[in-house]
Amino acid sequence: MAMKTIRELREGRGWTQFQLAVKAEVTPSTISNWERGATEPKVGQLRKLARLFEVPMDLIEVADEGVNTTGKRAA
Repeated sequence: MAMKTIRELREGRGWTQFQLAVKAEVTPSTISNWERGATEPKVGQLRKLARLFEVPMDLIEVADEGVNTTGKRAA
């Protein structure tokens, strides 16, 4: 199984950022920050995400490649 970003895993389940935030017990802005690469989940949060998405922790890529902290694709 290839690595997937939090965004890919979330969208694959058809969940909104809000829905994932409720399930992960964090704020929607935290999910947004993780997906944009502005911040990274702590180990406990990553463990919870792995359980929610039913994937091993080491297959969760923390941020989209090529996206900077403003959420815009790098040129």
